[in-house]
Amino acid sequence: MSLTLRQSVATILSALALLSLACFQTGCQNEPARESTPLLAEAGSGESNASPAAPANPYKEVAKNLLERTVFETAGPSGTQIELRDVFVAPGTKVENVSLPGPAVLRVVSGEGSATIADKSQELGMGTAVTLPQGTPCALESRGIMPLVLRAHIVVPQ
Repeated sequence: MSLTLRQSVATILSALALLSLACFQTGCQNEPARESTPLLAEAGSGESNASPAAPANPYKEVAKNLLERTVFETAGPSGTQIELRDVFVAPGTKVENVSLPGPAVLRVVSGEGSATIADKSQELGMGTAVTLPQGTPCALESRGIMPLVLRAHIVVPQ
């Protein structure tokens, strides 16, 4: 390669480097300044940060680490009532002697754990279901950091 060709290539590369540097600097200068959101002021002594709104159908504590709420109920066939309940087991806990007012199918809505019914243990995960005969208490265990939430389909004798 001749000396003039090398000088021309070097000049062109230097010019491209300076041009790209100039474009980079110009592009960064047009970026808007970042804004920060200030923290909310602390509540005064007579104020509350909680919303006054209450849920329409809140969970009720039925045992330590066990909450329930009735989602739906209607008259069933021949002197029975059909109930749908959400059963909530606190994360990382085990609840013994869980009983329902009639035979039920328990379906896992979220979380994972196990159910022990009549000395038989079954692993529970999203979408699995177990049956609970009438009058049979069971133990429910929630594993992990998420609560175990079950939808109970219950046939309640009247």
